[in-house]
Amino acid sequence: MRLELRQSARVVAAAVASLSRYDSVQLSTMAAPAFDAGAFASSLVTSAVGQRLEYRASCSSTMTIADEMLRAEGAGAAHGLVVLADEQTAGIGRRGRAWQSASDGNLYFSLVWSPRAQGLAAIMPEMVRLNLAAGVAVVRACADAGVPSARIKWPNDVWAGEPARKLSGTILNFNGCDAAVLGVGINVLQADRPAVLANATSIASELLAAGGAAPPTREAVLATFCAELERLMALSTEGVLDEYRACDLLAGRSVRVHHRSREEDDPRDYEATVLRVDPQGMLCVRRPDGAEQALSGEEVSITPRGV
Repeated sequence: MRLELRQSARVVAAAVASLSRYDSVQLSTMAAPAFDAGAFASSLVTSAVGQRLEYRASCSSTMTIADEMLRAEGAGAAHGLVVLADEQTAGIGRRGRAWQSASDGNLYFSLVWSPRAQGLAAIMPEMVRLNLAAGVAVVRACADAGVPSARIKWPNDVWAGEPARKLSGTILNFNGCDAAVLGVGINVLQADRPAVLANATSIASELLAAGGAAPPTREAVLATFCAELERLMALSTEGVLDEYRACDLLAGRSVRVHHRSREEDDPRDYEATVLRVDPQGMLCVRRPDGAEQALSGEEVSITPRGV
């Protein structure tokens, strides 16, 4: 993903597709227990990530709250803070889309990350690493919960199942100075698939399809995510990229490259074969004429073929 300066902030490959319309992950209205902060804390094994939890039953957007707390406290003090809500009424999604998230047993949270590096030139590679690591951490949390089919669909969705459907998405906003807010949505407990939302799934849905194992708690999934993210961020960019590539849904596949959206055709759209994700987080593809091209997640969307 190309790192672009937008007004006063540089945004690193914002990656959550809308949780409404085509790729919504809002699937059911099943009752879910309130998030148990004590159970989460007892499961947590990190030194920083998730050690502070700001929980809301409902809010407009966890990213907005996390950003406000970051500005009030400063990057160092807010590092590792997790803001979690059972429901968001004005969530923020990729490329200006709404992120609808009902109170149906999923995880909707935002995490503050303060880079260890100093200076923009040194910070930006860490932001790329964080963007890559987020998807890997979701995949590891899904595997720990009993869903080994979870894979990263560039730029930052996680799909699972057969056929593959969207289970999670993330978005990363860098403040252009000293910290970023990572927004994450993971479908955990919703257990049905209405036809209108047939492109989404959840951990509970995949476990049910595999034989009906009991789904994990949201607290356990979040604790695993936090531990994996902290572990991954201690690696080099190449180390994170190795793990990302091992979880990559798209490598070697044929895809459709969309310049507007997956729902809207554009004369610039084309078929391509995915080669790899590069150290800058760009998706490298081979065009029909044989030319290679590096794509930014802020400029295109991708539809994989045959998944």
